[in-house]
Amino acid sequence: MARRGWELDIGSASGAEPALVRVCRHGRPLSVLGGFTLAEVLVVIGITGVLFGLIAPCLGRVLETADRMACATNLRNLGLALHCYAGDHDGCFPVEELCGNPQRVLVESLYGPYFCDRSLFYCPSAAQIEPYAQSHEYGGPGGDSVVNTDENWERRYITYKYFSVTRRDPRMPLPLRLSDYPHLLRSDSSSPRWLMSDWVREGVPVFPHGERGGWGGGRNVLFVDTSVQFVRHRTLNAFGDEK
Repeated sequence: MARRGWELDIGSASGAEPALVRVCRHGRPLSVLGGFTLAEVLVVIGITGVLFGLIAPCLGRVLETADRMACATNLRNLGLALHCYAGDHDGCFPVEELCGNPQRVLVESLYGPYFCDRSLFYCPSAAQIEPYAQSHEYGGPGGDSVVNTDENWERRYITYKYFSVTRRDPRMPLPLRLSDYPHLLRSDSSSPRWLMSDWVREGVPVFPHGERGGWGGGRNVLFVDTSVQFVRHRTLNAFGDEK
């Protein structure tokens, strides 16, 4: 007689526990209660892979947005520390020789007296641009480094560019005439002036935060008034009064 449904398998004489098995109309067992067939497992794995493929790019963008916001917070806190320093030094910000590494004057003027967290000097996305900082290509001298390591900290190599400087840096020339140096900034300088920014170098294919390099690539910029904006082009009056 054909059977369909569930039957109790009382087990073998060896003492195996009974199990409820599903039988087809011919009486052959199909599966143990609560189990999955191989086909069902493969379907679930396939669906999971498709969903992960759809979600992964969105997750990457979310994580990069979070890093961009953390970077902006670093720059804003550095701006507040710089204004505290200026308040103790007749409105003057620290002055570096060049806008690139090492930046010993900037670091030692702020770290200790105004905060004690060295990670503020390093962008969370610095690893993206580290190969380009070290490269001899793209017009750079090579040997730069922008990630948070003990060696870089001892050398005072940081991620961010600082723009209150005494002379032109050939590695990243500012849009100034030689006669415009020294380029010194104060707490009462006009608010559109750039004080610090993410690391950039002309010609590199990638900027921080996953942005493409060159014109149109974005970076976080700290302005003299401590505001931080994500900009894709040099803003008006970034390095002086422009017409």
